[in-house]
Amino acid sequence: MTLMACSWSLSAQTRTYHGTVVDGSNNEPLIGATIMPVGGGQGVATDADGKFTLKVPANVKQAKVSYVGYATQTVAIRDNMVVKLASSDSNLDELVVLGYGSAKKLGSVVGSVAVVGEKQLENIPTATFVDALQGQVPGLNIFSNSGDPSSTDNAIRIRGVNSLNAGNTPLFILDGAPVSSSVFTTLNPNDIKSVTVLKDAASVAIYGSRAANGVIVITSKRGAFGEKANVTLRANVGWSQMVEDNVTMMNSQQYIEFRDKIGSPVSQEVRDIVDKYGISTDWRKEMFNDNALTYSVDAAVSGGGENLSYYLSLNHYDADGIITMSGMRRETLRTSLNSRVNDWLRVGLQANLGYTKYGTNSQVTNSGIYVANPMVFARMAFPYDSPYYYTIDDDGQIHYGDRAMTMHYFGYNSPEWIYETNKSNRTNITANLNLYEQITPVKGLTIRAQQAVNAYDYRLDNKWLPYETTLTPMGDILGDDPNIGALNSGQSTQSFQRYYAWTFTNTAEYNILINDLHDVTVLLGEESMINKDDMFTVTSKGFTDRRLMLLQQGPNVDNSMLNQNVQREIFNSIFLKGSYNFDNRYFFEATYRRDGSSRFAPGHRWSNFFSVGGMWNVKQEKFLQSVEWLNELQARVSYGSTGNSSIPNYAYFGTVGTYNPGYGTGSNTTSTGLGNPSNPDLTWETVYAFDAALRFKTLGIITAEIDFYKKTTKDMLMQIPWSYTTGFDASYGNIGSMTNTGVDVNVQADIIKTQDWYWGVRCNFNYNKNKITELFSGRDSYTIPNTGLRYEVGHSAGEFYSVRYVGVDPRDGKQMWLDKNDNITKIYNEEENSVMTGKSQFAPWTGGFGTSLSWKGISLSVDFNWAAKKYMTNNDAFFLQNASQGYQQNQDVCMLNVWTKPGDVTMYPNANETPQFDSRYIEDASFLRLKNLTLSYSFPKNIVNVMRLSNLVLHFTGRNLWTVTDFTGYDPEPQTNMYKFAYPNTRQYEFGVEVSF
Repeated sequence: MTLMACSWSLSAQTRTYHGTVVDGSNNEPLIGATIMPVGGGQGVATDADGKFTLKVPANVKQAKVSYVGYATQTVAIRDNMVVKLASSDSNLDELVVLGYGSAKKLGSVVGSVAVVGEKQLENIPTATFVDALQGQVPGLNIFSNSGDPSSTDNAIRIRGVNSLNAGNTPLFILDGAPVSSSVFTTLNPNDIKSVTVLKDAASVAIYGSRAANGVIVITSKRGAFGEKANVTLRANVGWSQMVEDNVTMMNSQQYIEFRDKIGSPVSQEVRDIVDKYGISTDWRKEMFNDNALTYSVDAAVSGGGENLSYYLSLNHYDADGIITMSGMRRETLRTSLNSRVNDWLRVGLQANLGYTKYGTNSQVTNSGIYVANPMVFARMAFPYDSPYYYTIDDDGQIHYGDRAMTMHYFGYNSPEWIYETNKSNRTNITANLNLYEQITPVKGLTIRAQQAVNAYDYRLDNKWLPYETTLTPMGDILGDDPNIGALNSGQSTQSFQRYYAWTFTNTAEYNILINDLHDVTVLLGEESMINKDDMFTVTSKGFTDRRLMLLQQGPNVDNSMLNQNVQREIFNSIFLKGSYNFDNRYFFEATYRRDGSSRFAPGHRWSNFFSVGGMWNVKQEKFLQSVEWLNELQARVSYGSTGNSSIPNYAYFGTVGTYNPGYGTGSNTTSTGLGNPSNPDLTWETVYAFDAALRFKTLGIITAEIDFYKKTTKDMLMQIPWSYTTGFDASYGNIGSMTNTGVDVNVQADIIKTQDWYWGVRCNFNYNKNKITELFSGRDSYTIPNTGLRYEVGHSAGEFYSVRYVGVDPRDGKQMWLDKNDNITKIYNEEENSVMTGKSQFAPWTGGFGTSLSWKGISLSVDFNWAAKKYMTNNDAFFLQNASQGYQQNQDVCMLNVWTKPGDVTMYPNANETPQFDSRYIEDASFLRLKNLTLSYSFPKNIVNVMRLSNLVLHFTGRNLWTVTDFTGYDPEPQTNMYKFAYPNTRQYEFGVEVSF
């Protein structure tokens, strides 16, 4: 750094300085560098020539100078200074928030953590930030189970599945307080500063019983003290469509041919309309919207004075679904206020308020398969049915009319008819508020109290409107009552849920540095949580007038249509953490936490959790400091325990419930009985985790990190099956154990890094081997009915258990299977011949890779994510590759290869054979997906300055642009054992503009 003299002026209260900030390697000016006075005064930024003018109080002697990609310097303020910043080739100085206590430099963190920055979260086309995390962190597996814009149904796992029946989702922390999944769609991703993923015991044990599945810490954006006001405006618009579909359904000619092959020919009438009028409907195109509109606008202002910093943002997001009755609108308001009241007291408030209004298609459900589900209808509807009513005149001319509400040949009502008669709206109002008070009574001691609430109000307004039975132009009856003109009554369901969770956290942290060598930090804390969840649902039937649909206007409300649920939960904790750093070379940490939860039985509510860890910063040793090709080298190891209490409230109670006794007593008759057996010994599930890692950087280019881990789950929480003679089917207990063993690998390389050019590549992967080591009651296995899964010692928790299908006998077209002794048989026996297949719904291999390329103001970023050896049972194929049902619904074109005569070599049996749920439907759902592609252009500073702006950026973002998979369902991404015509993920295109001033 070079300091040179220039003129200065002095007043009674402030001094004015001028200076320049340049790149230390080439003396090029740095535009937009920040100069922040230390101890008071307003910060400034450099202009197009790297120059700045700084006014500070007379007592301020230093300033911090920072710029993205460069090491921050604290310099003495002198007249006419030129500050030369050195490029930062390491991210070890990056501050990360781990939860309780002060933020730490990444290079001093003993645990296994990964940080996803704001650049990966900005301007994403989806409503939820979770989507942007896919493929970014090794060991963090995120699978989106639905493409509905309002969906929060994501399978999120950190380093495997830890439990059979208890929850496996990580704990989410927003600005120091736990939050529920409702925040996924009510938090604007542009308001997030960073997301930190905590993976091992050393980093998560401080969270104790809630951290068995890992922790994801969300840090929102804030203003900075002494920062001038900055306003950012964003506007984005785009469209969505279905991702690639690997299934081709038969057209009319093909389906007629297929029906002839199976000996169930269509009528002459059908052949005539196909031959004469060419009716051959692609129902996929009719059911899915290829240009579902998405747009968003938001504004943010941030800055701060000497003693107050602020951040305020507003966001509107609107997305149409790609099927009927789906879509979402969201408004969010976020604010962050932080005040330095005096030298020893700080207070602050972070608040996020959200309102969402959305619709979800009632026919899309995992509980059943309904033809009015657009995903089902697009597959099954006959291609020779028209999407429009038509008539044929005496001259043989066809005349098309309105959209068809029922199918003339298929015989089912269309999804559009459901949309006309079912009006459903859902609203959700959320509040995440976090207030803190912090004092520093003596140097090094910080005492902090925090009060947070995570709350939401959810409402459902679901109406089935009354209507009259009519006769369609094609002579079909439209109505449940077959009598023309008859009234089909309606019904109304109203549901309300209010949830809140108060979290009170009190901590005292003391830090002392002894002889500039020994850095010691001790944290002591206490935390209490109070949760309350109230909900009720009422259904009223028999409505006859669409204008009179209030609950009391329906003549039929009985006890079976009433539901109310009230739940309470209390959680208390104390915790202690100690950290020691010797000369920035040796780091040690130890954590202890004691948790108590009302979910467990008295006498078993409290449990202790701990962790110990160490890190060796090897590069700081004298024997390596002269090794120029090795820039960084760190080794770390940790061991500890965490808990899992993710089971329903009152699971240990012998609860009392109401039920209808039946036997002609009527729907309004209720009785009381024991609803759930008690378990006075129910207690915590505990995960013990070991982690060892090595991190290095070489040649100033390549950075790599390798983590090995082993996690052992004990006292697993599981619903243990009971004999039906007891009157119960199952209840929760602590049984068995499980292990997850694996490795995380992350590699990044900055191949080109010059003033104008940058090119970097990155890749990561995780391998995880899951194994059950013990089950209940001394058993080695337990088959889960109607799932195709079996828990067996020595095997994965998600492994499929099925009879092995080997094909069709060419002689007679009958199906063939292997029995348990590997002999071919034509008799299907699920109980006797099912075996463990070695195929699991949980992918053992997952990862992501990408590249970033920039030249001056043009930037391109491309990211892929993938999963290997992932399997699902494809329930869709059971209907679409089924000759025995082929006369009822359309079929996959592969069924043209159905067996019809001796000698046919095929996998599809004759039409008299009923397919079974065997191994043929267990499909490889491995995939490679182009998750994100972003092309942006930042206007040059000289143009931006003329426009009196600080930044102007145009961008294009594409999401899920390309997918490679062998899976024959709509989408390979969901993580489930049984795929049932699910709402597919979407391919999205978005254009946007960002303006700052």
